Amino acid sequence: MGVKIDWLKSMVSVQDRIHDTGMLKVPGIDTVQYTSGDAFGELIEFEDVPKAGTIQTGIYLDIDDNGVEVDLILFKAPITVVANNTPFGVSDDDVLSIAATITFATFLDLINNQSSIASGLFETYTAPRGKRWGLMVIRGAPTIAANSSPLVGMTILAAAPWKVK
Repeated sequence: MGVKIDWLKSMVSVQDRIHDTGMLKVPGIDTVQYTSGDAFGELIEFEDVPKAGTIQTGIYLDIDDNGVEVDLILFKAPITVVANNTPFGVSDDDVLSIAATITFATFLDLINNQSSIASGLFETYTAPRGKRWGLMVIRGAPTIAANSSPLVGMTILAAAPWKVK
C-alpha cells in the first residue's frame, strides 16, 4: 500500500530561483579625488536578471581599500547620464524610475582591500526587460588608484523558477 503525493509536482527547488548577478566592475572610475555626494562611476547595467524577484543581498568589493560608504541606486530603466565625479542628481522624470537603494556602510578590512555586504534587503522588484540599471554615489572623498575600480553584485530570489538562457 502506497501513498499518492500529487502535491510534490508543484514543489520548486529554491536553487532554481536564486540568481547571482556576478561581480561587475563599476565602469568609468577615475584616478582623481571624489567629493561626497558625487556620482561614483558610470551607469551599470545588470543583464539577465529575473523579470520579477527580491534582491536579497548586495555585495561591494573595495579593491582600492578605502572603506568609504557608497550607495547603489537601482533604476527600472536607463536614466539620463549623470557624469562621473560630478554631484549626483536625477531629473524629475528619472526619479520615477528608482527601484531600490542599497547602502554599503560597514566594511570588513581584508588588509589589501575591503568588502561590504548588505544582507536581508528584501527589495522586491519587476524588470520586464530582464535588466536593472544602477549608479553608485560616494559618501566620502577617496582618491582611487589606477586599476582599482570597485566591483558590485547582487543575489536575487526570483519570483518563479528561472534560469539564464
